[in-house]
This record gives sequence, C-alpha cells and structure tokens, in this order.
Amino acid sequence: MKKKAIVMALSLSILILSLGPGCARAKNTSVVTSSESVSESTQLSEESSSEETTAETTKSTTAATTEETTTETSETEETTEPESETTEPSSETSEPSETTAPPETTAPPETTAPPQPVDPPPPPPPEDPDYMAFLQERRNYILTNADYYYSLSNECKESWCFKRTTDHSPSGSYEFFNIGEYNGVYRNKNVAEGDKVIYLTFDCGYSSNRTGAILDVLAAHGAKASFFVTKKYLEGSLDYAVRMKQEGHMVCNHTVSHKNLIDMNLDQVVSEIFDVAEYFYTNTGYKLDPYFRPPSGTYSKRLMSVVRDAGYKTVFWSMAYQDYDPKNQPTPEFVVEHFATYHHNGAIVLMHNDSQANVDALDAVLTLLESEGYRFGLLSELG
Repeated sequence: MKKKAIVMALSLSILILSLGPGCARAKNTSVVTSSESVSESTQLSEESSSEETTAETTKSTTAATTEETTTETSETEETTEPESETTEPSSETSEPSETTAPPETTAPPETTAPPQPVDPPPPPPPEDPDYMAFLQERRNYILTNADYYYSLSNECKESWCFKRTTDHSPSGSYEFFNIGEYNGVYRNKNVAEGDKVIYLTFDCGYSSNRTGAILDVLAAHGAKASFFVTKKYLEGSLDYAVRMKQEGHMVCNHTVSHKNLIDMNLDQVVSEIFDVAEYFYTNTGYKLDPYFRPPSGTYSKRLMSVVRDAGYKTVFWSMAYQDYDPKNQPTPEFVVEHFATYHHNGAIVLMHNDSQANVDALDAVLTLLESEGYRFGLLSELG
C-alpha cells in the first residue's frame, strides 16, 4: 500500500513537471497582471501624459523659438539695408554680448570725414577797383609810351656783381651805371646810427616744399624776410605765399616765368611784371609788395625804367652764395661760415627757397646774427 502510494506520488510529480512550468508561469503571470495592471496602466497613462505634455511643451517651445527667430530675422531684415558709400555700423547689431565681448580690433571702424587742407587760403575779398585800375593804368601807360622805352639803352650785365669785404664793412658793387637813378638798391646805405640791421630775402622761382621749413625757423626767431615770387611758384605754392603775408613777411615780384627779360619785347616784359601781380591779388586778395627782382639779376637802363614806371623798386643784393642748384648744395657749415665772414650792416642777403642747405643752416645763422646784435628788417624800410 505504501509502495503503491509512492508510485502514485511519483506519477503525479511527473505529470506536474510535464505540465506545471507552463501553467504555473501562466498562472503566476495572470496573478501579477491582475495585481499590477492598475499600476502599469497608471504608469503608461502618466508616461503618455508626460510624453504628450513634453510634446506640447516642445511644440510650444519650438513655435515660440520659431516665432522669436522669425521676429529676429524680421528685425534683422528691417535693419539691414543695402550699403551706401558711408554706411555707419548699427549700434544694435554691433553691441557685444554679455558673455563674450569681441576683441577691440574687430570693432567696426568709425566713419571719418576725408582730410581737409590745413589752413587753406582765405577767399579773396571783392576786387579793389582802385588797385585793379592802378595796375591797368600802369600797364597802359608803359605800352602807350613804347617808343620812349625802346629809345633807352638795353645794354646789360648778365648778372648782378658786388664786392665782398671781410672786415664787416659795407659791400661795394660793380654796377656799370648808377642804379639809384633808376630806383634800384643793393644794400641800405642809410642805416640809422646805432642800428644794426640785415635784410633777408628769398627768391622763389619754383615751387618747393622746403618753404614751410624756412618759415618755421623764421617764426621761431621772430625774424621777418622778403620773398620774391614768380607766378610759377604761386601756381604750386599759393598756400605758402598766403602764410608769408599772414606772418608779416613781404611777398614781392619776381616775374611770371623766371626768364631773362632783356631779350623780350616790351609787351612781353609788361606781361611778365603785371600778370603775376594780378594773379596773386585775384587768388589771395593780397597785393604784391612793390619790390622787384629781375631773374639772375640781369638788368639794363631800359628794364629798370619799365620796372620803376610799373610802380616797383628794383632790389639786388650785397651777400650771396651758390645755393640755387638743388643738386649741388653747399654744406650747412659753409653757409654759417659765410655769414660769419661776410655779414655787414645794411646787407641785403640773397637766398633761395628750395635750398636744403638754407633749411639746415638757417637756425644757426639767425642765432649767430642775433648774438652780434642784428635785427631782421623788411625792404619797406628802404622806401
């Protein structure tokens, strides 16, 4: 009986083993499902709700971002215009962010106005009828009396010559007629007792940017000078000539073209004298000072008579050196030594505006003469 019971138990166990795993698992699953269905359902619901909420939030955020981007794009489109010739950077688009400021070198350049000339010549005032009438009257007078001027001797010296002295006594001259009778002068023969004066004169035949440096040195010493200008010079350096007048210097007549006047006919000589005067007045409002220097110092009785009747005094010199060739300049030391050796009271000194030696030596020259007690006068003192 006991053995039979054991056999039946074993048979039942085998049966359970053959059927049980699947049924047991299913039964167990069924139980779990029934007990956890609510929680799983709730979790799914919550996840679904969360996903929907996230989707909606994402959708909303995306929409907002899209709208914001659209707005920014729209604003950018509104502020971005086709570049003009002087487009200024927008303060809204160029402002650095709070987190990363751009380097200073990447900042948009500021728009600057084009450079303007420094101290341009003032506009000429209305024409002075009396002055323009005077020039025309003088011109007509000379041309009307052409026969008289052609009757005068045109014998000439090719250049002005003078006698140097080394004891600081006044220089002499080799004038072949008395130039004083034709309103000519080469030094001041009537310096007041106790006075010591030297007249600095610069010939400006051609435009040169060295003129500015010369004016700077004169200004530093409070020295005055007389500049003889051609029309050619004025056409290229009118601003320098205006500065000369503004700073108290004299601007005098040195012809239109800087050519030898002796071989010209009377009409040409008259044009050389008057055209430069009219040009200077018309373009600056200033009158040329009534002093004339013929190119190279070439002179004759006829020429000096024309110059005198045109209203000018012809001015030569009693000190000079070879500074006129820009390609063959003396040393600054030579210039200083020349002044130290040959200066004299009442001297009229000939220099040239385009000389680098003069630029380099002028400060030392003026210092030397000042230490000797000289002042620097204008030709107007000569009458």
